[in-house]
Parts: sequence; structure tokens; C-alpha cells
Amino acid sequence: MESDLLIQLKTPSVSSQVFVGKGILYNNRLLDLFKEDKNKLVVIADEAVERLYAAPLAEKLQAELIVIPSGETKKSEKMAFFLIDRLVAMKAGRDTLLIGMGGGVTTDLTGFAASIYLRGVPLVLIPTTLLGAVDAAIGGKTAINTQQRKNLIGTTYYPKAIFIDLNTLDTLSENELFNGLAEIMKMGLISDVSLLDLANEGPKNPNLIVQAIKAKIAIVQQDPTELGIRRILNFGHTIGHALESVSHYEMSHGEAVALGCVVESHLSVCLGYLSQKDFDRILELYSRFPLALPSKYDRNKMIEAMSSDKKRKQGEVRFVLLETLGKASSFDGTYCRPVSLKELSSTFNWMEEEYACKSLL
Repeated sequence: MESDLLIQLKTPSVSSQVFVGKGILYNNRLLDLFKEDKNKLVVIADEAVERLYAAPLAEKLQAELIVIPSGETKKSEKMAFFLIDRLVAMKAGRDTLLIGMGGGVTTDLTGFAASIYLRGVPLVLIPTTLLGAVDAAIGGKTAINTQQRKNLIGTTYYPKAIFIDLNTLDTLSENELFNGLAEIMKMGLISDVSLLDLANEGPKNPNLIVQAIKAKIAIVQQDPTELGIRRILNFGHTIGHALESVSHYEMSHGEAVALGCVVESHLSVCLGYLSQKDFDRILELYSRFPLALPSKYDRNKMIEAMSSDKKRKQGEVRFVLLETLGKASSFDGTYCRPVSLKELSSTFNWMEEEYACKSLL
């Protein structure tokens, strides 16, 4: 991969620059971007990266630093308004540039705050996890969770730039790398089948990461407001988000999405869209992952959590379904279809039999 690769994300109304490389957190390209704008700078970082990256960067940029707790439960209304209150106290104006640094929780929160503070202030994102680099920071979605549902409140707000320093991946745990790999595998199932083979070379493979980012950007550029093909990015997430909710977020996003992809692939077979041969290949691909239902799993609570899915229409839960490896069914351009509880029944039975939490056996 060439050094400091630039990937452009362009829609009719916005343009984001995505820089990928090793050591780019402290090179001249990033520093010059901030010097050109002459904005007041505020770095918002989660506590996991405060000492490693955020404090040194804030000092170098002569920026204010706000540190927030890590964890999905912190992606809340309370935390969003904590950030707003801090910005007010700093007398931050519309020329203030927010720099969100950390995992997907932090970039989502920072993006949401940037989109609503003074009706919008400039935004730069620096994801430091694999999940953030290939998914959460890409595409302009911001969100906070409620007690009822993950990502129920949010906006679409594109950063002016995203900086992905591949060196930050060296400090990640195996679980964190798995979280990101789950989203890359999802992209392989719905759009770019070559990612499935590239994933065998390891989650920190630069070519895998760049290709995954490009695959997502290609979909976002076709459908920036999620009226059609962009919905395929939700594959595995109808089940996955419900699993996260049922587990009270003890189940990581990657674990939930990986299991969600397998379960929604099974549903694709049951409904006649995906071949058994392709499904067997998917089972083989995911066999290396430690997939299991959460200890707090309850089918009724799963169904209740799914009832607030964002793809729901006229009270019906709609699913993205696979047609073959690397391709989701189009359903005349809607890219999802309603599935009744009766149709879901056999897939739920299969999921509960195959992936029962080991602690319950």
C-alpha cells in the first residue's frame, strides 16, 4: 500500500478526505490541515487513548482536550449533552473544529455533538480501532443510544477529513481486532467477496483495510441518504443490534454482528434466496470465531428489540438478505423485505440450538 493513501468520499452535497497510512497522526499533512483553517481546536477522546495518542496530539495542536469514558453504554444522551455543556463553557464558536479520536463510540458521539452544536461545526475523525476505521467513522452517520434501542437518535453529518493511522492497530486486543474483522467480513458477504479471502491474511493487513474502506465508500456514494442500496450495510445488524440490546451491551458489537450475519444468512436460505452451498461456505468462514448467544438471551426480548429496527415499515421488521456470496438481494431497489415472526421461527430455532451460551449447557 502506498504511504498516506488518500481516498475521496464524494456525494452531491459533501466531500470527505480519508487518509490512511502508518504514522500519519503526527505528520505534516494532518498538522497542516489544522493550521490552514486557523480554527479553535477541541480534541474529544475516550479514556483508552488519552495517554497513548490524544494528549500528545492535543499538545502538538495546542488544542483543548475533553476525555470521555469508554464503552457502548456511554454513547448516551447524557454524554452528548455533557460534551455540549463543555463546549459552551469553552465559549466554542462556529469556527471551532471538533476532532473525535478513539473507537466508534467516541467518533459517533463527537459527530453527533458537531452536528447539533450551533447547528453544525467542522468535524475531523481519527478512529483508533479497526471497527472505527473500516465502518463507524466512514459514511457520515452519527448516533446515540437510548434505553430502548441502539442508535435510535442520530444525524447524517460528514467530517471534512478522516485520518486512519495503521500504527494504532498495534495496541489493540484480539477482541478489538475481531470487532473490526466482523464488519469487514460483512462487507465481503454483501458487496466484495474478495475481502473474505483477504481476511485470511490477518485483520491488520493494510490492503484488507483499504479495500474494505473503499467498498463501503462505493456504496455510500451511490446512496448517501440510505433510500436504497446503502441498506445492505445493515446486513447482520437487525439480529446483531437486538443481541447487543438483550445482553445489555455485554456482547460486543463485533460478536453480535458476526452472529447476526450467520443467522441472517440462514434466514436467506430458509426463504429461498441463498443456496445451501453458499451457506455452508459462510459457516466455514465463521467457524474460527467464538460465536454464542448472550447469557441473558430471551426470544421475546429479542423480538421486542427488533420491533424498533430502523428498517421497520408499517410495523413489519425488514431484513437484508443474501442472494449469493458478495451480493445482497435487491428487492426492486429496496434491498430489504419484510419477514414475519412465522418465517423467522425456524431460524430462531436453529440459532438457539446452534449457539446456545456455553454457560447454560
